[in-house]
Amino acid sequence: MTKRAAIIATIALVLVASAGQAQEAKPGPEHEKLGFWIGEWTIEAQAKPNPLFPEGPYNATMTAEWFEGGFQVLCRYDWTGALGPYAELNIMGYDQVNQEYFNYAIDGLGSNMVFTGPAEGNVFSYLAEFEAEGTHVAFRWTVTDDSPEVITWTSELSIDGGPWILAGEARATRQ
Repeated sequence: MTKRAAIIATIALVLVASAGQAQEAKPGPEHEKLGFWIGEWTIEAQAKPNPLFPEGPYNATMTAEWFEGGFQVLCRYDWTGALGPYAELNIMGYDQVNQEYFNYAIDGLGSNMVFTGPAEGNVFSYLAEFEAEGTHVAFRWTVTDDSPEVITWTSELSIDGGPWILAGEARATRQ
């Protein structure tokens, strides 16, 4: 066997082995823990006085489904409230390397955020940090899987390392 044929055979074996491993990947209990989101929800929220978004009532419908493979959850929101109507999409999952949950959030207003954090029992604590007009903002989103029919959450902000302020509260009820 020539050196070139041996290299090609080795590469082929590595590719076949890699494909077999990819097909064997299965969601673990950390991924399955996100299953409480799956379904259709009605959301009532209240934004408190804060420097990032207008205070007042917000309402939404949200639909959540497993992304192909069962590792991530896709949540699509249609909001109305003080900002007017807007859409939001969240991709939630579990990062096995960093051993933490993540939430990639985008909205129809041009915003995007990446939240990461742990879960303890039925409470998920996500944190996003970013700069806004030269100010450091920490945004904490705490989600509680209260029951098969109810999810609640709070949104809190810390500006330039200051105290946490409650920016909003929400309650999602399964339709």
